[in-house]
Order: sequence, then C-alpha cells, then structure tokens
Amino acid sequence: MKKRWIIGAAVFILITIALHIFLYLYGIERAKLLSDNTYQLQQIHDGILRIAGALFTLILLLAATALISFNMDRRRDAETFLSNNLKILEGIINATGDGILVVDTNNKVLKINDLFFKMWDIPSDTCSFSDARDYLCFVSSQIKDFDIFNTWLDSSCKSCTTDNYLIYLFDGRIINVYFCPLLDKGNLIGRVWSFKDTTAQVNTEYELAKSNESIKLILEALEYDKIKTEIFANMSHEVKTPLNIIIGTLHLIELNLNNENNITKSDKLERYTTIMRRNCYRLLRTLNNLIFVTEIDSGYVEIYAQNNDLVKIVKDIVSGIEKIVERKGIKLDLSIDQDSLIIACDADKIERVLLNLISNAVKFTEIGGKISISLCEKDQYAYISVKDTGIGIPDEMKKLIFQRFRQVDKSFTRKCEGSGIGLYLAKSLVEMHEGTIEVQSEYGEGSEFVVKLPLKLSEEDEIAATVEDTPNIFKDRINIEFSDIY
Repeated sequence: MKKRWIIGAAVFILITIALHIFLYLYGIERAKLLSDNTYQLQQIHDGILRIAGALFTLILLLAATALISFNMDRRRDAETFLSNNLKILEGIINATGDGILVVDTNNKVLKINDLFFKMWDIPSDTCSFSDARDYLCFVSSQIKDFDIFNTWLDSSCKSCTTDNYLIYLFDGRIINVYFCPLLDKGNLIGRVWSFKDTTAQVNTEYELAKSNESIKLILEALEYDKIKTEIFANMSHEVKTPLNIIIGTLHLIELNLNNENNITKSDKLERYTTIMRRNCYRLLRTLNNLIFVTEIDSGYVEIYAQNNDLVKIVKDIVSGIEKIVERKGIKLDLSIDQDSLIIACDADKIERVLLNLISNAVKFTEIGGKISISLCEKDQYAYISVKDTGIGIPDEMKKLIFQRFRQVDKSFTRKCEGSGIGLYLAKSLVEMHEGTIEVQSEYGEGSEFVVKLPLKLSEEDEIAATVEDTPNIFKDRINIEFSDIY
C-alpha cells in the first residue's frame, strides 16, 4: 500500500512537471507569434499562471493526501502490532501458572489474570473492583501471619527493589509472593504482584531434608555399631591377653614350686609375680579408662582447679618415668624456660593427661629414639609439648585419634597394646580446663602433641597446698599407665 502511493505520487508529479514545461514552452511560442498583440499576450501569461497555480495546489493536495494516508497506514500497523503484543502478553500472564496482579501507583488495577481469582477463591461478582486493596483483603484473610505480611506489604510498596515473601495459609498451602516495581526512566509507575503456590515444592524439600536426616542418622547408627563392634573386640583383646598371661604365669609358678630348690624358686617367683602384677595393672588401666569415659559422657567428672605450679607437676612426672624410658633405650630430654609457672588447674587431671601422652610416645618410639618434653609461657597461655621420633601418624588419622576407641593400628598383631581411649580422655580433660590439644605429625618422622592451657588463677591467691603422694601411690600410677609397655 505504501509503495503504491509513493509510486503514484511520483508519476503524478513527473507528469505535472512535464505538462507545466510544455505549457510554458507553448506559451512562449504563442507569445512570439502574437508579439504585436499585447492584450492576447497578457491573457496567455495569466492563463499560464492560473494553470501553474492550479497544478501547484493540486500537487500540495496530493502530497497532503499521500502523507495522511501514509500516517494512517503506520497508525493502523502500530495498532495491529500493539494488539498482537497485548494478546501475547495476555497469553504469557495466563500461562505462567502464577496469580498476577498489576497496579499503578494509586493502587488502581491495571491487569489481573484468572488464576489469581481461582487461587484466592475470589467470587466472580467482585471482578469489577478497581482498587487493588479490595483484592488484597481476600489475600490477607487467608494468611496465618497476616500482620507480618501487611507490614512487609507496606514496606515493599515504598521500595523500588524486587522482593519476595513466603506466606502460610490456613488451608495448609504455602504461597511465595513476589513483588516487582514497574519503572519508566527510573520513575515508579506501578507494581507487579506474583503469587506462586509452592506447597508441593516446600513439602518435597522438607521430606527430602527429613530423608537426608534419616540417612544421616542411619549412617551414624551404622558407624556406632561399627565402633561398638571394635570396642568389644578391642576390649576382649585387652582383657583376654593379660588374663592368659596371668593364668600361664600361675601354671609356671605351680610347676616350679614342685620342681625347683628354694633359691631358684624365689628368683622365678619374683619374676612371675612381676609379670602378673604388670598385667593386673593393664586390666586395672582398661577398667579405669572405661569407667572414666562413662563418667565424662555422663557429666560426673568435675575439675577442682587450684593454683598449682605447673613446672613442679611436669618435673615430678619426668623424674618418675625417667628410668622406664631409659630401660627402653630411649633418650629423654626436658626443657623448661622458667623456675615456676602458677596456673589454676586440677593437678591430678593434668598429671593423667601428661602420663598418657608420654606413655604413647614411649610405645611408638623405637630403641635409640628420643622423647622431648618442654614447658613454656606465651601470650597468657602455658604450652606443654611432648615430641617423639617414633612412627608418626598418617594424615587421615590425625582427626580421628582423639575420638573414642580410635587407634592408628587396629590389628590384633599390632606392636603396641592399648584400648584407644587415652587420647580421648586427654582431650576431654584439657578442654575441661578451657584448653586445647593439637598434634603435628609426619608419618615415619615422629609426632608432637601440644597442650595449650590458659594462664588463669583461682580466686584464692595462695598456691594450693600440695599433698605429697606416697612413693608407692605415685609409682602405682606410673605403673598402671605404662603397664602395656614391655
């Protein structure tokens, strides 16, 4: 249509120009022939002007008609395009599966889809409401926490940012409300509210979370069953081995009492009773650890913190175990920076921690190796280090060794005995003092356990009166802790 008008107008203009040129030339020729007749010449000239004026007016009318027709065609195309886009938009709004409400800045309803009425069970006779607040009243009446929702609604209306809110209805549905501002060159001209029913999705996520939690509990139960099996196997080994040794030793005593002279009997009896005593200590140590674990888990263990000299505690322990370490062919080195270091702690519990760490170092260090024990003060903390040149700990076991009944070597043919409780107890006791215990180790290169204790004092300024243990009591403690070291 546009091309036809343009071509027709161009042809008409060309014909008019040609006709105008022809009339002009014709008039000139006539004027030459009638040059002696002035009146006729004037009439010819006026006729040419009238024809030219008429042609010019006709051209203007034709151009205006073409322009008007062209604009009408453009407007008709624009209206058709807009109508098609409105139909597309209508289809998109109805196909979203969400309830849509579009309003202007005065809360006048611009667009609302059928799903919105269906979602909120709005009667058909209310479809003529022009104020969006009338529709939102139906929404608020079905929400459990409508006061909170209304507060969020008011704040959203004052904002120009996209937001969403999850609402719970009395009928059990869960609706996710999305708010999106309509902007024109940065100015707010309206709002779009989208209401999406996410009940199935939220319930599915909840059930999935429950399933994951159930799977986690099942895996934990399986792990606990595995640990329990390891505990019973380990404990049976720890109890059975000393009992077998004690029974076998008793048989030897009985045989030697009947077959040997008194001097020989006395020497062998002393050796056999030493073996039985050491294995009784092993049994006692295993039972003590089991009881202590139970007491810790039950919350019965308390820390009786008094101001104690940590230097004296460490030195007493080292002097007590020095001969045992030397008999193993291991060098023992002690390094302490100061003469005294007063700290609020339970001396018995700290002693138990250090004995366990040192006994572990002795067990896993070969003949000719070295154990270094150090004590220092730094940044309001006391640091006790027990370092050995033993077998070390693999990386994958470093986080597990402080758990109950965990051992680097679980086999029954392992070189060193133990229930796997000691480090768990040591960690628990250190944490009761608000401290930490860490391990640094490289497999095959040795290990270092560092106990970090806060330098706090009890409310009593005086240093706790030290109750000296009798030599036999202190010796028994060491013998019990080192009973699985041969």
